[in-house]
Amino acid sequence: MKINRVEIIPVDIPYKTPFRVSYGGVTSGSYVILRILTDEGIDGVGSSIGFPKIGLNRESAMAQMKSVASGLLLGQDPLNTEGILSRLDVMLPGSWRIKAHIDYALYDLKGKILNVPVYQLLGGLCREKIPLEWIVMMDDPEVQAEIAVKYLAAGFHSIKMHVGGDPKLAVKRLKTVREAVGSDIPIAVDMASVAGTPSHCNAHDALRVIEELDKYDLHYAEQPVTTHDIDGFKAIKRRTNVPLAADASADSVGEAYNMIKEEAADIFHALMGRIGGIRKTLNYTNLVDAANLDYAICVLGNGIEHAAGAHFAVSRAKRGKILDELGLIFYLYGGTETKGITADVTREINGKIEKGYLYPPKGPGLGIELDEEMVKRYAAPGINKIVVEK
Repeated sequence: MKINRVEIIPVDIPYKTPFRVSYGGVTSGSYVILRILTDEGIDGVGSSIGFPKIGLNRESAMAQMKSVASGLLLGQDPLNTEGILSRLDVMLPGSWRIKAHIDYALYDLKGKILNVPVYQLLGGLCREKIPLEWIVMMDDPEVQAEIAVKYLAAGFHSIKMHVGGDPKLAVKRLKTVREAVGSDIPIAVDMASVAGTPSHCNAHDALRVIEELDKYDLHYAEQPVTTHDIDGFKAIKRRTNVPLAADASADSVGEAYNMIKEEAADIFHALMGRIGGIRKTLNYTNLVDAANLDYAICVLGNGIEHAAGAHFAVSRAKRGKILDELGLIFYLYGGTETKGITADVTREINGKIEKGYLYPPKGPGLGIELDEEMVKRYAAPGINKIVVEK
């Protein structure tokens, strides 16, 4: 069996609820669906985080995917995922978002060929019922409190909220949410410190904010300083008992290794599409486990990446102190349970969320089927599908 065709399909999926952080918001998912087909008629599908309008935009990402398809995928045995993805690391250093699409599609394809769920390829089922954390995006404090109450009432078990760079408003946001949800719910904050934006904090200012926030029982603080300020992380860590989580400072396996080596963080935000997909996230989380630290698994795409995240999550035996963030598909489609989602590019959301718990997805592969009508409905205007075939 050989790979003989690759399809690169751009789709725009509008967010039901804007995905708003301190330095901006996303209202439309600028996605790519990657489909890898074989000469025996079996296909694998991948899709991941959307692409921004600047930097590595979707058109440039699609061009790189086309190059990978023609130079690396066509003619290959799809069961040789490690060999293909290892060569991809050499051919395309970095470019983690692009690699995630290819990674997911290859794992989906391999699972279908072997007739097993992807989680079986990763070691089997470790968790049958995963409690989830809900992320509350940037908004007025009262609105954030309403959203927190809504998702906790739906069964979610903890909250992480964006608080922004204004210290007084950050404290007001957390105080308002704490008063609304009570004392028993773990609440973390994402400070999303980004250089050149209003959210930007140096270590001294970030520490002062964390000390004020901890008056309301802070579970952990994520990304208190900017991406490359490892010394800032370390300075804060020496002076607070609040656990620190690395997000943008640990985008990749190499960056996570450096944060661990420098003893700069306690928790790692394992955003799978940004890390590079299943294979790279395995390396990432094994590294964090080896250091006896914590991580949260997170995915940010449509139903394809949601399924990939679900397969990965149920295959991991991890401590329960830091909960996984696998419900962000509700920002795309609304609601609090996946049974209510009918507008995705997959026919059914695989990796059911019900009453704040994620349940094991079905197989084989990622266990998804493209809804061709929805793919057509979301077709990105003015950007053509790319087909590469042998």
